Amino acid sequence: NSMMCVEKASLPRKRLPFVDTTKGLLIVFLVFHHIVNMAKGKMPIDNLNNITGWDILYVPYFMQAFFFITGYCSSFNKKAKAFICSNAKSLLIPLVSFCIINQFFSWLIDGDNFFFVTVLGKRFFFVTELYWFLSALFIAKMLLFIITKCTSKPIVQFILVLIPFVVAISLNTSHFHAYNFFHWHSGLVNLMFLWIGYTFKQHGLLSEKKRYGIISLVLYLIGLVLCVILGKNIPYYTHFPHFNFKYTPLFVYFSLTGTIMVLYIGKMIQHNRILSFLGKNTIVVYGIHFSVLNIVILLLSCLFIPSSHIEGLVFYLITGGVTLFISYFFCLLFQKKPFTYLIGKF
Repeated sequence: NSMMCVEKASLPRKRLPFVDTTKGLLIVFLVFHHIVNMAKGKMPIDNLNNITGWDILYVPYFMQAFFFITGYCSSFNKKAKAFICSNAKSLLIPLVSFCIINQFFSWLIDGDNFFFVTVLGKRFFFVTELYWFLSALFIAKMLLFIITKCTSKPIVQFILVLIPFVVAISLNTSHFHAYNFFHWHSGLVNLMFLWIGYTFKQHGLLSEKKRYGIISLVLYLIGLVLCVILGKNIPYYTHFPHFNFKYTPLFVYFSLTGTIMVLYIGKMIQHNRILSFLGKNTIVVYGIHFSVLNIVILLLSCLFIPSSHIEGLVFYLITGGVTLFISYFFCLLFQKKPFTYLIGKF
């Protein structure tokens, strides 16, 4: 599972319930976040606008929270060969598997080209562009592995992750998505959050989740309200960066306060079985939900097109709920052979 503790030590480690629940909550956010994008082309733009704007409470931080949690859960103490092989199995094999599955359904439903995807008017070989989280996470983990082997001093590690972060933000500002194969820009940016999660674990900085969680919740909401009052766009980084260089401090502010906030929420609801199950199977939900969303939106849009914001909210909730329900059964399926091989479990 790429969005959890993908490193397995020689002895089994105790699972952290609040981590599983938090990841479950984040994967729910991810599914709902992709609804609007998947609905493009299936309904008029005016109707599409009726289902936008519902993700303001989570989009500024939820992808960075995944990197933080992975850093918090991962071990970088393995030898190089074992580390590379372990991450190739847990990240690159699912990347290729789900890219093929996604393209098959896109070709079948929408008639898209199987081997190439078009992004911002340019064509990319599908494996270099789809499921960017997995490729970016692999790149970030390889870099952090090298950094931790070079030095154990936090200040030096911080400098070594800050430099790629600044370089990538600069490249995104000046050249945006140019030459961003396998989303290495995203890997360099989110290396920072991977390292922060790793550092939090090394120094036990989440031991007082309630105190930090409440402070982060307050700070996050204050920032959100101020941006709304001042008419400022809230910076965030998902598939693409939605900010330029000067808004980088604000991006980091929302990413960190939002991440600690959602971990606190995950702690409060850590016994929720559904979220915990989804959190333990985030790789499957992430991999399959695009194809499921495509089918659900196609069928639902045949029944009704939202013509108001209320109808848009209903469309939004039904689409996300049905997609998660179907994804739940795919999680069960991928626990059985030979489907386990598709997510690197062998």
